[in-house]
Amino acid sequence: MSVELKSSNILSGKSFFNQHLRLFKHVDFTLIFLVTGLCILGLLVIYSTTHQENINEGVMQITRRQLIHILTGLFFCLLVTIIDYHDIVKIAIPLFFLSLIMLVYVIFFGKNVGGSRRWIQLAGFEFQPAEFAKITLIIFLADFLNKQKEEIPNFLYFSLPFFFTGILMLLIYKQPDLGTAIVFFAITLLMIFIAGISWKYIIAVFIILVSLFPIGWSFLKDYQKSRLLLFLNPEMDPLGAGYNIIQSKVAIGSGGLFGQGLFSGIQSQLKFLPAQHTDFVFAVIGEELGFMGALLLISLFILVLWKGIRIAQEAPDILGTLIATGVTSFMFIHILINVGMSMGLMPATGLPLPFISHGGTFMITNFIGIGLLLNIHLRSIFV
Repeated sequence: MSVELKSSNILSGKSFFNQHLRLFKHVDFTLIFLVTGLCILGLLVIYSTTHQENINEGVMQITRRQLIHILTGLFFCLLVTIIDYHDIVKIAIPLFFLSLIMLVYVIFFGKNVGGSRRWIQLAGFEFQPAEFAKITLIIFLADFLNKQKEEIPNFLYFSLPFFFTGILMLLIYKQPDLGTAIVFFAITLLMIFIAGISWKYIIAVFIILVSLFPIGWSFLKDYQKSRLLLFLNPEMDPLGAGYNIIQSKVAIGSGGLFGQGLFSGIQSQLKFLPAQHTDFVFAVIGEELGFMGALLLISLFILVLWKGIRIAQEAPDILGTLIATGVTSFMFIHILINVGMSMGLMPATGLPLPFISHGGTFMITNFIGIGLLLNIHLRSIFV
């Protein structure tokens, strides 16, 4: 009896191995290749902007940390890819409430940096709960929109997602982090659009937002109001609130066709450009790698987004389509706002650039999103 049981376990182990080997053969390696290219480009630019500090400190601390973030992200990406997304959504509600708890906690007990409380310190590590909340929101909304369409009236079906998202947005705004709150709204709008929202609801939401703008303006912080006002004319305060945008535009404009070369950018190397390895990393690429470098970066992003759209279209069910839509829209909004901000086409909101900007929680969140896309792609093959 024990021999038979042992033999059964061995066969079961072989079956498990063969099953995952079969999955591995059908992984979307093109998507992995594109993301790897983005990460390598990001590492090069981060090293370029920080190598002087690294030399002085004797170690490549910032670049090394970014590499650790990438490797950690790859681990989570692999984990999320292996677990069937239908099983992941089973814990959508607990994940949503966990995000709520962490966002409430960070407002009162989070690490204060520059007047904002966005980080939780735990066992020597720091992480931003707002970043993980993006993924939990996508999973929660996909589960809700997939299950409730036939259960509740249309008005509730399309309004409740905004209610759930609004709670998260309010907590994130209190940190304060207006840029991330905007990302949450955009994710929700695009997901319910794919779920089948009528144009009349979209128009209604737009009218409500426009009518509430004067009220919302009164709740903005002074620096947030300055960013919005200086978006149209940063020269109004060239040494103050408009400084970042002006320096970013100068850096991009001075890059020309092929750039000034890595380690040779005047704005970046002389530290005229602020937040050059986080918020304004695109400006460094424009200055040191020029138009061709920026074109390469944007081309890689377009291909990643195109992959996300294709995976959403080919998903085996509406649940997979909604999750893929959420992940793709999350990345699209970050890319659009970050690049637009660096070029002076959008207000400065402090949103990082996926796979390029330095940041641990954000990098891991990006890779979890890629893991979800790979997950859906694999299940679409074996339907």
